[in-house]
Amino acid sequence: MRKKFSLFVMILCLLVVSSTASLAAVNWKWVHYLPVDSMVDKLSKNMIEEIEEKSGGQIKFTLFPAGQLGDWMEMSEQMMRGSVHIGILPVSPVYNKALQIRVLPYSVMNWDEAKKAFTGADPFLFNILSEEMEKVGFKALAVVAEGFGGAGFGKAPDFDVVDPDVDKHGYKIRVPAGNQAFESLAQQLGYIPASVPWGEIYIALQTGLVDCQIGGQPYNTYASFLDITKVWVQYNTHFQHSFVYMNKKMWDSLSPDLQKIVQEVTQKYADTSFALAEAEDESYMKKMSDAGIKIILPTDEQLKKIATKVRENTWPIMENVVGKEVMNKVLSGLGVAK
Repeated sequence: MRKKFSLFVMILCLLVVSSTASLAAVNWKWVHYLPVDSMVDKLSKNMIEEIEEKSGGQIKFTLFPAGQLGDWMEMSEQMMRGSVHIGILPVSPVYNKALQIRVLPYSVMNWDEAKKAFTGADPFLFNILSEEMEKVGFKALAVVAEGFGGAGFGKAPDFDVVDPDVDKHGYKIRVPAGNQAFESLAQQLGYIPASVPWGEIYIALQTGLVDCQIGGQPYNTYASFLDITKVWVQYNTHFQHSFVYMNKKMWDSLSPDLQKIVQEVTQKYADTSFALAEAEDESYMKKMSDAGIKIILPTDEQLKKIATKVRENTWPIMENVVGKEVMNKVLSGLGVAK
């Protein structure tokens, strides 16, 4: 009788252990939108390898790089539905307009300000965006820096591109569709904004539908528009970045120990991206220069003049877009009196 009872207990224990292991084991789709061997691709692979190792195989990944499952907005929507689980992507404001704060023009002016706002002990912009992302079903884990934005011109302008008050001769500048912040930014710089999807910028510049494009950093222009760019102006319009984020329900399904592993590993590698992205901005501007593109670097004083005008005229518009409560949090974090 004792032997039968002992055998029963042993079988029961094995079933429990087997059931627990199968429940704990997950296989996630990890996505990003940049080319294979890009900084984001390498960071993704580093994070995946370390999470798999530290979780003892309880979390495994299949990597889909370079937009294999769609453009970044499509993949973000898939993550919201749970058909994609985690990745490094920009975050779309389609389902929550407050997320336009992600690219609020001149919210940060340089790398030191970007690090303070998105990493460290009190990353106030990260915290604001993380809270808003959770409302649409995302868990924000960390920020991956990609660079500072500027403008690429398809033809060399015959005016002062740096002074926002100079007549820009009717130049049309591409802005992301539906982004009021960038539309207002273009106007404050003196240009006529024209909404063009990212995938159509090349043909728009080539045909003269627009005279210049804005929305990316030096890497984007070098990689996608090198042969049709004559001038690059490093306006530092916005801090270009993506989030490491995942489906919130997937996050909630993890044990506290596994959550800790995912959080610590993604944060560790994401924090290294700031130095990498700063070096990448400089590297790709040099490559553009070597390819014959004129590079214009505004001085701190010139950037301050632009930023002052944009903050005075664009930020009030953004309060109507993102809501007074969110905008007040941003202003408070920046130490800007309203």
